[in-house]
Amino acid sequence: MSPVRRLRRRYPAADGQPAAPDRSSSGQVLLRPEAGTESAPAPEQGGAARSLAPAEPVAPESPRHRFRAAVLLAGLAMLAFVTGVLVFNGLVMPRLIHGIGHVEVPDLRNLTLEQAERALRPGGLQLSRAGERFDPGVPRGFILDQDPAPGTTVRGRKRISVVVSLGEEFSSVPELSGESQRNAEQLLRSAGLTLGSVTRAPHEEVGEGLVAGSDPGPESVLPQGSPVHLLVSTGPGEESFVMPDLAGREIGGVRRQLEALGFRVTTPHGAAAMGTIVSQRPAAGSRITRSVDIVLQATARVIR
Repeated sequence: MSPVRRLRRRYPAADGQPAAPDRSSSGQVLLRPEAGTESAPAPEQGGAARSLAPAEPVAPESPRHRFRAAVLLAGLAMLAFVTGVLVFNGLVMPRLIHGIGHVEVPDLRNLTLEQAERALRPGGLQLSRAGERFDPGVPRGFILDQDPAPGTTVRGRKRISVVVSLGEEFSSVPELSGESQRNAEQLLRSAGLTLGSVTRAPHEEVGEGLVAGSDPGPESVLPQGSPVHLLVSTGPGEESFVMPDLAGREIGGVRRQLEALGFRVTTPHGAAAMGTIVSQRPAAGSRITRSVDIVLQATARVIR
């Protein structure tokens, strides 16, 4: 008979049914004691009996101990930070700073950007373009100014800022015809030009006080600051005529024709009032107006 059957007979179930043996997680059969009997401790795996005595409770950590631990951790963190800063300032920074030598900034003025880069390369300096500016004294594309100034001592790898010249600035002459002299001067100033000489003369098509023309003319391109000369109209002028050659003509008939045109004709004192014209003033070919006196001199007889 197997041991299990003997155990079943020895410990029958209370209701007449055989009690089902308990099994541990390892498959070992554990005996359940009958009611009213003392329960024996279950054997541990490996045959040794395990003590079921309760564990002693762990006392909670007091706030004072927690505060001390926090202060200790904060102190350690601060010590590590200070140590790192001292090491960086004492060892790393000196090598970074003193490892770069001092150099003297060369003169970059009147150089192109390529020439300036080549001049800075031996000292380990770098070129930086800061801006542009018009300047008639420096050609376009050449360096006009720099910062730091030439001869300044700086550490290597420093950037040198330069201003590049745009050369001479030019302006176009505006259209000034028909403008008053004051407006013309303002237009010239807005274009970066100046007012030159002003000549006043009669003009048949332009009203008095208005600009009849400019020198140089409209749309001419000039350097900024150049003068522009103006011709200002004084209004329509007197009608002008070309003095004809009157020599050999009879003075009486010529005088009547000229006076009919509005001219004033005179003769020298004591000269003959009749006869052939031998001299005239103004001379033949001169441009005259009605305000000019015409002086004729004739012989006492008519020459045919």
